[in-house]
Order: sequence, then structure tokens, then C-alpha cells
Amino acid sequence: MMKKKILYSIIATTLISIVLFTYMKVAGNPYEMNNARESLKAYLEETYPDMDYKIKWSAKYVSTDESYRFEVMVKDSSLGVETTYPFDVYRYKPNEVFNDTLHKSRVDIDTSKKLNKQAEQYILTFLQKKVPELYQVDTDVEVYNNDVTVWTPKLKTPKPILIILEMEKGDLNKEQMLQQAKTIQQQLNEESIDYYLAEVGYHEIVNGEENYEYVSFTPQQKLTINDVD
Repeated sequence: MMKKKILYSIIATTLISIVLFTYMKVAGNPYEMNNARESLKAYLEETYPDMDYKIKWSAKYVSTDESYRFEVMVKDSSLGVETTYPFDVYRYKPNEVFNDTLHKSRVDIDTSKKLNKQAEQYILTFLQKKVPELYQVDTDVEVYNNDVTVWTPKLKTPKPILIILEMEKGDLNKEQMLQQAKTIQQQLNEESIDYYLAEVGYHEIVNGEENYEYVSFTPQQKLTINDVD
């Protein structure tokens, strides 16, 4: 009889564990969800300091990219209108906000495209003086209106930009790639370009196949050989 009780207890515990695991797989972890919510709150307060908003308590767990989707209700006091915007936050620390639909709704697409072309050409031209192997630059400059017609390094956009640079690797070794990345970082910083991340991709063709090695860095990051992937 005692053995049956132990067996039933084991089965019950196993079933409860399976149910909890399945639930957390679908609905997420409450502790992680709270961390994501706090991260979103800090992001909103920093990015939109004067905004009247409220984060809905419930959040949807998105298993495909392991994130939480929160709905943020934004109130326009002048119009008396409240609009809901989804925000996606990664479940793991530092719980980065990676989908800001409020920002996207405000972007002037046509003006941003024009400014991107100018930024890419500007950055390519001045960096090639120090790093001639650079052959392409891509940016994600975004502005909210069409008042700005010319991009300059001093232009402050709603968000810092991402800069993607493509290089011919040639015979460069990792140490040389590191030194080039440091040079690029120094040049971008001296120009006072407002970027949050730069990614340098070193291109080569081996046995007919394209290969890339990368060096990514933030403006203040101290680069080491371990950053060359």
C-alpha cells in the first residue's frame, strides 16, 4: 500500500511538473515577465519622458523569439484620444526592447530614406581615408518629420543609429581586423555621430563560398581580440 502511495505521488508530481512546464512554455514565466515589464517602463521613461501612458498588466509570451509583447496605452491629452501600441521585450536580461511600434508610427519614411543615403555616403567617404578596404555602409537613420533635408554628424535623431560596414578581408588577420575596428570606432566618435552600435563585416570567398567575420561595438566599448568573430 505504501509503495502505491509513493508511486501515485511520483506520478502526480510528474504530471504537475509537465503541466507547469507546458504552461510556462506557452504563457511565459511570471518572474521574467515582471523583469521585462520593468525594462519596458525604464525604456519608456527615458525615450518618451513627457508621455502620458499606461502599460497593460497582461502580456503575451511569444515563443518564436522568446519575448513578451506588452500593450502600451498612450493618451493624447489635447485630443482626448487614447491609442494602444504593442512593444516587444526579450525575456532574458537585459530585457532589451526590440519592437517599438510607437516610434515606427511616427517615422517619416520618405525623408528618412533620403537622409540614410546621405549618411551612408558621408560615412563611407570619410572612413575610406583611414580604412580603404571599406566598400559599403548601411544605416537606419529615422526622423519624424520632413523638416530636416540634410544629414550631418551633428543631426540628433529620435534614436541613435545602427551602422553596418562591409569590408574586403583580403589577407588581414584577426589582429589587423581588430586594429581596423578600433580605427573605425575612433573615427566615428571623433565625428560625434550618434550611433548605438556599429557592425563591421569582413567579406571573403573561400572555395567559391562567401564567408563573413564580424566585429561589433558600441561607441564606448573597449575592443579586444575576443570581439572578432
